[in-house]
Amino acid sequence: MNGSTWLAVVPPLLTIAVVIWSKKILPSLLLGLVVGSYLLNPSIVGGIQTAIENIIKTLSDKDNLQVLLFLYLFSGFIALVRKSGGIKAFSDWLSGYIHSERGVFYTMWALIPVTFLDCDFRIYGTGSIVRSLGEKNNVSRERLAFMINNTASPIVELIPVATTFVGFNIANIEQALKVAGVAEKNSAYGTLLHAIPFEFFSMVVLAVTFLSIYFQWKKPATGTMEHREHVEHSGMMSMNMDDAKPQIQPRIWNLIIPMLTVVFLSFFFYAYFGRAGWDGTIASIIAATDPNMAMLVALCISIFISGLLFFFQKYPLDTMTNDVIAGGNDLIRLLAILVVAWALGDVSQELGLPAFIQHQLGNSLPVWSIPVSLFLVASAVTYFIGEGW
Repeated sequence: MNGSTWLAVVPPLLTIAVVIWSKKILPSLLLGLVVGSYLLNPSIVGGIQTAIENIIKTLSDKDNLQVLLFLYLFSGFIALVRKSGGIKAFSDWLSGYIHSERGVFYTMWALIPVTFLDCDFRIYGTGSIVRSLGEKNNVSRERLAFMINNTASPIVELIPVATTFVGFNIANIEQALKVAGVAEKNSAYGTLLHAIPFEFFSMVVLAVTFLSIYFQWKKPATGTMEHREHVEHSGMMSMNMDDAKPQIQPRIWNLIIPMLTVVFLSFFFYAYFGRAGWDGTIASIIAATDPNMAMLVALCISIFISGLLFFFQKYPLDTMTNDVIAGGNDLIRLLAILVVAWALGDVSQELGLPAFIQHQLGNSLPVWSIPVSLFLVASAVTYFIGEGW
């Protein structure tokens, strides 16, 4: 469909409406994809066939496959590090040096260089390390939860290398550039770098969280401890951050070596894959590099090095393999969301959504209204579904 009719807006608007109503992301995306596919191919099986073809096309794209493989392996890598006992050993070592509430909070911030790779790892890893420190220094779990949560995604979002968000964001930006018809003239990674100064939400959240070390704007309500204990023992929810039982003797190096390896190799391969564009400036390397491939190669080598380190500590190879796969499977839902969202984007493009928006709005909208509208829509969807993905 090459025209620009109002039908082009039906799939995305339907998806957003159903997401807000049902709070279910994947089924809503699938519904939008099927409806859009039937608009393209209005026959009994035509819509389903078109939807499947778009999913296959998405999975056949090299860049998309790199992102999906990176996210899957990265989740497995994090699971491997947790099972090695590195986090537990690091926590036990720190407990001998931290003797105050502020010391616990400073530790949470100091752990950023070894936990910034992934928001879930930041939460699990930091939580496992500081939970016992918090208990020893009478820090409420509510404050710990506030600190950990608000230094997870905002930190990962602001760091443009060696994180799961880099691959995720580049994939989405690349899709948006294709839809807008400007992918050939703009680099997805370059766009991501230029967007960092506009990450106002992450910056403000981090500033408020840091200041809360010194100022408590809202004191815990009376009876909070009793209420939490009642809730936890009732089985309704748990704030327990216990790490998985280590497969080998916990050692600090089981955390430090894998983390430093993946970070160092990520920077190295960013430069390696961008060396062809070198003109004497770092910006030229960044512009010419292949960030998805750089991170994927760095991650694969890091998994191999970490595996050797753990193998010589008698971590069974079969168990390591199973733990990596189990860790990757934890991210299957996110990967499915990405695939269906990309396919929906392709369908919307085939329906002529970019042309429809340009034809209807043209130059009538001021430039500032575009990021404002995007922010408001994203905020509304995130609020109603309860998560940012």
